Amino acid sequence: MNDILHTVSGIPGHPLLWLAVLVAGYFLPLIIAAWRNMPNAVAISVLNVVAGWTFVGWVVALVWSCLDKPDSR
Repeated sequence: MNDILHTVSGIPGHPLLWLAVLVAGYFLPLIIAAWRNMPNAVAISVLNVVAGWTFVGWVVALVWSCLDKPDSR
């Protein structure tokens, strides 16, 4: 069975592993924003879910999640 999955996908490794890597990559802006405790993590996640399927939307969300935190004064 594993040989069939390898032959069908053409990519070495288990297809579920590649699916997990792709999903983690898609949600990378949200993961970074949550890890950094960004105050606008919800907005970043909405942008990522709504426009992340376009490359431009994903890049904007990634850059936004990597920006400096605003001063809390």
